[in-house]
Amino acid sequence: MDSGFETVVAALAGLLEEESDSPAPAGTALVAVIRGAGAAAAPVHSFTLHRGKGTGGNGAGGLPVPVHRRAPVHRRALVYSLTKTILAAAALRLAARGVVDLDGPAERWLPELAGRAVRASVADLLAHRAGLPDYGGRADYHAAVAGGGDPWSGDEFLARCGVDGPPAGTFAYSNIGYLLVGRLLERAGDAPLADMLAREVFHPLGLASAALLSTRAGLEGLFFGPGQPFGTAAVAERYHPGWVSHGVVAMEDADAARFLHGLSVHGAGRWGHEPDGAYLPEALLRRMRDGLPVGGPMAGRPWVEPSYGLGMMVERDPAAGPYWGHTGGGPGVTPAAYHAPGPVPVSVAVFLDGEDGALAEWMAVEVLHRLRKAA
Repeated sequence: MDSGFETVVAALAGLLEEESDSPAPAGTALVAVIRGAGAAAAPVHSFTLHRGKGTGGNGAGGLPVPVHRRAPVHRRALVYSLTKTILAAAALRLAARGVVDLDGPAERWLPELAGRAVRASVADLLAHRAGLPDYGGRADYHAAVAGGGDPWSGDEFLARCGVDGPPAGTFAYSNIGYLLVGRLLERAGDAPLADMLAREVFHPLGLASAALLSTRAGLEGLFFGPGQPFGTAAVAERYHPGWVSHGVVAMEDADAARFLHGLSVHGAGRWGHEPDGAYLPEALLRRMRDGLPVGGPMAGRPWVEPSYGLGMMVERDPAAGPYWGHTGGGPGVTPAAYHAPGPVPVSVAVFLDGEDGALAEWMAVEVLHRLRKAA
């Protein structure tokens, strides 16, 4: 492990050791990092940290020292809302081929939106600006998840939540919007969503561990910690992936880093099957990451000038960023995957076995800042 990574590991170990006010704090962090582009891109660099104990003994100050394995064993995990970036990438692939018009009316593919007073474009859906509601604050949703029962169908999500929400054009985070993105992909691509994501994202970028999950059986063996809704019960025994209305992908931490790197860096897709390494045309990639502001700094989180593009959370402040990607959150695991551009571009994925989005973001941003400076 080179000296640059030694300092990164020590910094992340310190963050993991800090007191957490999360009701389901993390005890383990899986971290995967990629630097460089094209032939100069380094192999994925992965390591694991444990709160309060090192996998390879304790170092200075009692900080955990991870074992750096030449062939590390990665764990698959639900990536929750990082799935939105995956869905958006698939939609932009269709746009690149002229199948979907980003600025055209979404209701061309989505009769569910017919009759609304304000029309929304496909890009509005991807940017959470289509004026759609969400279920994140609904008591009936949280009670149903905690009850451990089978999930609502897509139609039931729509029946309960409707399709009228905040004023169109303003940012309003909406899982319902991405449920509709999933339906758009199936209709425009003429294939089930799992097949669409495999065809448009996983296969081109060489994400061998990635799959869209739809059954409880798919949760067996995944990376989980405590889940707030379930108390001491194992998340894999109580949860159903269908409670993520737009679908949820499982993948290894290394593939989450590969996804952001392959999406963001031309010539980085050497793991996949794109002949020239260009996953998306530059104009579409730029549009994906050119986010609009969503508010000011967020208390307790690293964002200074947060914005949202097409399926991407983006830091616009030139001193703090730029970087882009997505954080996810749900029972038992918190993923965060981000990319920082530059002469030596850097991508990182952090998976925590608990529910602490702020910590996952701070750890990811710490990696980006330190390795970008080292480059």
